[in-house]
Amino acid sequence: MQTNGAQQFLPAASSEKMVEVSLDGDQAVIRLSTWTDGLGWSSQKTISLDENLLDEMSRLLMAARARLKAERASQEQTNAAETKVLKFPSLK
Repeated sequence: MQTNGAQQFLPAASSEKMVEVSLDGDQAVIRLSTWTDGLGWSSQKTISLDENLLDEMSRLLMAARARLKAERASQEQTNAAETKVLKFPSLK
């Protein structure tokens, strides 16, 4: 049974952006807000998704996350290869 208003979940936030998710009836509502000094949190975009679109969004987000991790790992390997330090023989 739905109570007054939408169900809220804890937001995901950085120092300048925040994503909030709530349930309103049969829709998941996703809201992006940004922080502005002197103004505070300001809502920028809001989307409502039904259960089917929410499943697809979850799949897309996981694929994007995997791609970003793979690209970051590849870049770190490239950087590590480029910054190898060669040790000179010591005179003992």
